[in-house]
Amino acid sequence: MKHKVICVHIGARAHYLIPKALQLKGNLSYLITDTWIASAAIRSGFANSPVRLVKSFASRFSPAIPSNAVKRFSLKFLAVEVMLRARKLKGWDLIIERNKHFENIAEKIFRQLPATDAVLGISYTSLKVFHIARQRNQKKILFQIDPGLKEEQIVADIVARHGDVYTTHWEPAPKSYWKAWREECGLADVIMANSLWSKDALIEEGIDERKIKVIPLPFQIEKKHLDFKKEYPFVFSKERPLRCLFLGTLTLRKGVHIALEVASRLINKPVEFVMVGQNELDMKLLDKPNIQYNGVASRADTDVYYQTSDIFLFPTLSDGFGLTQLEAMAWQLPVIASKHCGKVVVDQVNGLELDTCDADALEKVLIECLEHPELLKKTSSNCLETVKRFSLENFADSLAKLTED
Repeated sequence: MKHKVICVHIGARAHYLIPKALQLKGNLSYLITDTWIASAAIRSGFANSPVRLVKSFASRFSPAIPSNAVKRFSLKFLAVEVMLRARKLKGWDLIIERNKHFENIAEKIFRQLPATDAVLGISYTSLKVFHIARQRNQKKILFQIDPGLKEEQIVADIVARHGDVYTTHWEPAPKSYWKAWREECGLADVIMANSLWSKDALIEEGIDERKIKVIPLPFQIEKKHLDFKKEYPFVFSKERPLRCLFLGTLTLRKGVHIALEVASRLINKPVEFVMVGQNELDMKLLDKPNIQYNGVASRADTDVYYQTSDIFLFPTLSDGFGLTQLEAMAWQLPVIASKHCGKVVVDQVNGLELDTCDADALEKVLIECLEHPELLKKTSSNCLETVKRFSLENFADSLAKLTED
């Protein structure tokens, strides 16, 4: 008999990956979420809106999840968003207020639902539901989205060392945020981390190792990926430079300062740096002849960037997993990654792994790629097979096992 799970899920994280996996194995009983747009016509209207907040609601749906299993509070939460924006809240004030409103409404809905075998909640938004689940003797599974407090300490150190040059508005979370997180972890019967990097970070902060299970995130290969053919030149030149893609938020945690330093060092080499994503830095830092900054991209544009690049840069200082590694490899794009994330890159097989997360190490491997295009061709040929190992089916099997153990 399959164990039934209520999934409490703020936003559309990873395109509803968790509830989709639960549904695939017949484990999903209900999905409690803030916004769910079942109407294709309404989603189309949102998608065409010039307002970014409204436009984002177009993705709040998945055909893999039956809408009659979804308990949403769309209009109520939309009103909350409008209210928070009207109050001009930013940063942690905005995050904490949004999470608080989500938890309060989710708790009321959860109380009204019949008890199931388990409840699965996302970190930082599951405390109230977990308290009720404990009273009902339901299993409590926490999906830990990041390495927790350890990651904040890493970022604080980066900002202390580089913040004078790479101006950032980063601030640490208030102590109350981490106090609630520790209570959340204490209530959880199982904590699902997406990498050994995250697991080790949680253990360092005193989280019970016996609770932590590592399940890497998956990626679904589509026909468009299989139909694509990646090609490389015999030699890189001024006319055909080595194209390096940095895709994600341009922030110190993601290692953008490392990429920018290397761009400065290689300014006279046939290397081009394409940067895509929300920028948290002074625009002057991107004003280099070998840097092309393209802002935030649509899904269709993102696909083009993957297709037209030669290597994907992921010199992150800390990531719970780093799903863009699999997104890149689905387009046969080799990845240069640090060791501070999910283990996807196998050095010299499907990309290159940085020995240390700094500019010297990144410069060294980029020079190797520049001088040996055949290395990129070889590693590119292994990318799709890598992604296939991170399938949704394997992820769903591992998730189902968590609910049953």
